[in-house]
Amino acid sequence: MSNNRKRSKTNSAAFSILKIIKVLLIILLIAIIIAGIIIGSMVLGVVKNAPEIDPTTIIPSLSQTSTIYANDGQLIEKIQTTEFRTVVPYDRIPKYLEDAFISIEDERFRQHNGVDIIGIGSSTIENIKHGRIVRGASTITQQLVGNMYLDRTEKTLDRKLIEAYLAMQMEQKLSKEQIMEAYLNRINLGQGAYGVQEASQTYFSKNVEELTLAEAALFAGIVKSPTNYQPIKRIEPSDYDPDTMDKVGEIDVLGKNMYLIYNQNSVDRQHIVLKQMLKLGFIDQSQYDEALNEDIRLAIKPGQKVLHSMTSYPMDFVKREATQALSEHFNVSYEEAGILLNTGGFKIYSTIDLKMQKKLENIYENFTELIAGSPDNFKEPFLINWSMSKTGNIIDSAGRIVYYKYGNLFDQNALVLPQSSYDVTNDGLLLKTQIFRAYEDTISLDPCYTINAEKNLVVHDVGPIVVPKDLYKVNEEGHILISNKFLKQKENFYSIDENGILRIPEQFVPIQKDGIVQPQSATVIMDYHKGEIVALVGGRDVSGNRILNRATASPRQPGSSIKPLSVYLTAVANGKGAGSIVDDVPITVGGQAWPRNVDKRYHGLVTYRDAMIYSHNASAVSIVKEIGIKNSLDMLEKLGIIDKENPEKDSIITSVENRETNDENYSALALGGMTRGITPLEMTAAYGAIANDGNYIKPKSFTKILDVNDNLIVENKTHMTKAASPAEAYVVKDMMTSVVNKGYYGKYAKIDNMITAGKTGTTQERADIWFIGFTPYYAIGTWIGNDSPKINISQGSDTAAKFWRMIGESIHEGLEPIEEFERPDGVVEVKVCKQSGKLPSSSCSTITELFPESSVPTERCDQHKYLQVCSISGKIASKWCPSSLVESRSYFVREPAYKAEDHGGVYPPDYSSQPPSSYCDVHTEDAYYDFFYGPNRGSSNSSDKDND
Repeated sequence: MSNNRKRSKTNSAAFSILKIIKVLLIILLIAIIIAGIIIGSMVLGVVKNAPEIDPTTIIPSLSQTSTIYANDGQLIEKIQTTEFRTVVPYDRIPKYLEDAFISIEDERFRQHNGVDIIGIGSSTIENIKHGRIVRGASTITQQLVGNMYLDRTEKTLDRKLIEAYLAMQMEQKLSKEQIMEAYLNRINLGQGAYGVQEASQTYFSKNVEELTLAEAALFAGIVKSPTNYQPIKRIEPSDYDPDTMDKVGEIDVLGKNMYLIYNQNSVDRQHIVLKQMLKLGFIDQSQYDEALNEDIRLAIKPGQKVLHSMTSYPMDFVKREATQALSEHFNVSYEEAGILLNTGGFKIYSTIDLKMQKKLENIYENFTELIAGSPDNFKEPFLINWSMSKTGNIIDSAGRIVYYKYGNLFDQNALVLPQSSYDVTNDGLLLKTQIFRAYEDTISLDPCYTINAEKNLVVHDVGPIVVPKDLYKVNEEGHILISNKFLKQKENFYSIDENGILRIPEQFVPIQKDGIVQPQSATVIMDYHKGEIVALVGGRDVSGNRILNRATASPRQPGSSIKPLSVYLTAVANGKGAGSIVDDVPITVGGQAWPRNVDKRYHGLVTYRDAMIYSHNASAVSIVKEIGIKNSLDMLEKLGIIDKENPEKDSIITSVENRETNDENYSALALGGMTRGITPLEMTAAYGAIANDGNYIKPKSFTKILDVNDNLIVENKTHMTKAASPAEAYVVKDMMTSVVNKGYYGKYAKIDNMITAGKTGTTQERADIWFIGFTPYYAIGTWIGNDSPKINISQGSDTAAKFWRMIGESIHEGLEPIEEFERPDGVVEVKVCKQSGKLPSSSCSTITELFPESSVPTERCDQHKYLQVCSISGKIASKWCPSSLVESRSYFVREPAYKAEDHGGVYPPDYSSQPPSSYCDVHTEDAYYDFFYGPNRGSSNSSDKDND
């Protein structure tokens, strides 16, 4: 009985425990369900905010590196950005490269659905064991999703949930091969290389399919930390320590030279990858041993993004032109097009000839020596006519300071001011010197200069000093007071030594250390038959990218080099020829004779050819006055110098743009004294039209742009304008040939065994000197001058012509000699009167000259007159002149009659050949009777006199 009672109690207790367990299980289940509902709701809430994705667009959406090719198809530059990428298809990727990434980043990649549950558990246990994050759990798919669609810097739970959700979505829409292809083309592998193909070129200068197992494992090891595990690192040359660093090469980074240093950490990490590949069975022991023993240091061969040694000028210009073309093609802003250029993987086929560009740059590297020889042979500064103040500052003709002497402003990397140039007041620091100018949030300073070892003037830009505009004041005298509030913020802004010298450290007054040499120069070489720029240099002794390109972006006054375009080509296209006559006499401006000729004389009636050969300024003005300013402007428009549709894009100022100050005047159009000027590129292209039978072709720096799939995006078609007929162009071309053969300075440009045509140009006070010319092969334009037109060149345009010849001889080396330009139909040789330019009469002195057939003179010269002249008085003979003293003389009658008062009071030398307009005043009636009857004849004889 008792046993039954005990058994009953036991059963009852067991039942109660079981009941409790059941209740607890139910409660736990309910809690789990509730928690699940809550977590599910949270997940659904998070997932609801997940971005919409289309995994099928991953590869097309990857940014890719655009490339530039030379005119022969040779790759010359990968456009430098923060990301370099070249996409390769999956079938080009070695399997062991894929295995290397899987082994170290996601060993169950081929089994999971985007999220690796086992991996998450393993990493969690390992992280707990170490008390810190030592291992991540993101799959390759999650990494791809995170890189593509999410903020990688965010470490929240929400982000991880979204990443997992998107990864599973991606796995449903893409195959494992597609995911791996996208991943390996996107990942960052250091040195700006994104994707395995770009990394292969960056580190080993080969394609991805050529990688060895050891190199593949090296790449897989980089992903964990590209900064720490990239096989090479960049450093400044000044930071290089040969005792502790292993230099493997150098690289150009946006025009700056950097050293590449070997990084052993990458190989240490590679060993871990290889060990994991062996463990997982991706490689066997022999492969592991072979890869482990491979010398990565020896295999490293850094690839260059810039595959040339030329200056940045041509490539910068190509990029600028390509960006503009993409902007127009895609109808986006220039800035947006620039982003497209950097990331779109475009292939730009330039017109640049690498060999020719190198020849041109070699000449510029020896600029000083080629022009003047050894620096020991000339005084400083080279090629510059300067005036100095007593303190050594460079001043202009009005005594204003152009450049300060470096030592007058700086000492030991600090700006120095004497006691007289500043005051320390209760309100702050008062700067009393005129070297400072305040504007907005800056206080700027004028440039300073030094003289380098080659005796070149070097200009250094200074400043500005950054001071918020509410922390300084400018008083009536122009002195600048920097407030105490600013000085408290910058405690070390200045110091004063025991001699009262105030010093402002260079950190506040930055100065351009290397400076810009002066004078500067620019040259453009064009294949005018196609309008293609084959070489250009935009400055001398300058390095870096996106710097001032004086060949394409710095208009300068062209001086007399404008004459073949706006004067002679315009005139010949309007009915004139080389034998047409112009009166080389001045006009009157302000009561004075203007303009002056280079030889300070006026020559009267001369042919167009002679006027061009000797660059007569008065002749040029007379021609433009005759043909009209409108015709001259129309010609410049045909030659691409004026853009009426987009006037903001050209350098010429018309009256439509500015009624008060413009270039619609004789000074600009006849003598090249433009308000702004014209660029060497514009001038060279315009001369190319004369060389190219009167056909102007808009210059281009590239021929086409292809997309990543080699589809044609932009075809840079030839834009041609007929500026003149072939016959008209040839006549001017032949006149320009005479400039080179006979001209004062043009003769220095003659290339041996090559017909050469061209024209010099010199602006007022020799601020600019030019020579622009052409051969049957190329048009070449060269400018020399200082960046500041206030500083003059010490030599004339003969120097530009000599330098042009050096360039021309180098460029034409090896080309077939051509002794004559080909004469087109429609050009005729005509004998004309040397003074009137009309068909000659029997009284004329004649010359044979070239005319377009349509412009041959039709009038016969009738301006030669025969008069009976007294040899004593030189005037028209009267009946009282003795017959023995009367001569028959021939005279040329000017039409219209010459009036010196209309020409500044100048009488040209041929004025003496004008026929006399009055009768002899030596042999008069009275003189006659005095001779026969004497001066005292009486009145009784008067009747006899009347009868006689």
